[in-house]
Amino acid sequence: MSDKTGIVTLVGAGPGDPDLLTLGAARALSRADVVVYDNLVCPEILEFAAGAEMIDVGKLPFGKQTAQETISSILIREGSLGRNVVRLKGGDPFIFGRGTEEIEALHRAGVPFRVIPGVTSLNGVLGAAGVALTTRGRNRGFAVFSGAGATDKTEFRQWAEYPGPVVVYMGVNRAADIADEFIHAGRASDEPVVVVARGGTPREAIAETSLGELAALLANPADWTPAIIVIGAAREHAFSARPLDGSVAVFNAGSLDSIAADELRALGARPARAVKREPTHPFAREVAVHKEAHK
Repeated sequence: MSDKTGIVTLVGAGPGDPDLLTLGAARALSRADVVVYDNLVCPEILEFAAGAEMIDVGKLPFGKQTAQETISSILIREGSLGRNVVRLKGGDPFIFGRGTEEIEALHRAGVPFRVIPGVTSLNGVLGAAGVALTTRGRNRGFAVFSGAGATDKTEFRQWAEYPGPVVVYMGVNRAADIADEFIHAGRASDEPVVVVARGGTPREAIAETSLGELAALLANPADWTPAIIVIGAAREHAFSARPLDGSVAVFNAGSLDSIAADELRALGARPARAVKREPTHPFAREVAVHKEAHK
């Protein structure tokens, strides 16, 4: 063990879009000796830590898993070696993350730590998708829960009783149970639902459906993971009416930080680098190609 104990910084990377990374997060990454990152962190964000050692501890919903005990052990080991460690977590470390377990492990090991919060899917993904969770004169609040932890599907019914929009994290695999319990609790089967998959990334897909049709939409969970589900709210018309809404603007040259990229964003497109992409999501509409970014 080194004579000098390092510092471990838990950093919220936001929902995916590098534009949503905070200044504090970018600064911490630029000073890092090692970055321990999740699968949900986009590659562009890792570029802020040029020169740092990268340790992938991602957890894929239908693939590899890194045990939480292993992650905590890595943080303790690297911090004890005197290194400046960034634990980079998707979204915010304390909102449906395992941040609490990690800081407790660091505390017990005597390794100094700090936390830089991140933008969450609640405002980062939903706001960018045009879903307003509160609107003056329409509603004054909303409820949020995780669908991953419920062992009895009747647990979903208590959330259905909230008189306003309900946001569901990690609910894709339980979509049928959630919809069923919400309808049994008195929610209308035609109540609007918005699903945003892979929010904040070039593969983002936005679908508008109803509570009664939610299970059918998410029949193939792998196509929609990760996703956030909003029951009782619809996209604002001003968003869906934009001419390039739902499209991807592929840049063959130029910067995603350019004025041209911002102009495309204002039209509803999501600029992306021209790299080999995975197959287009069934709910991602046209693909717009922008050959050069103007200065």
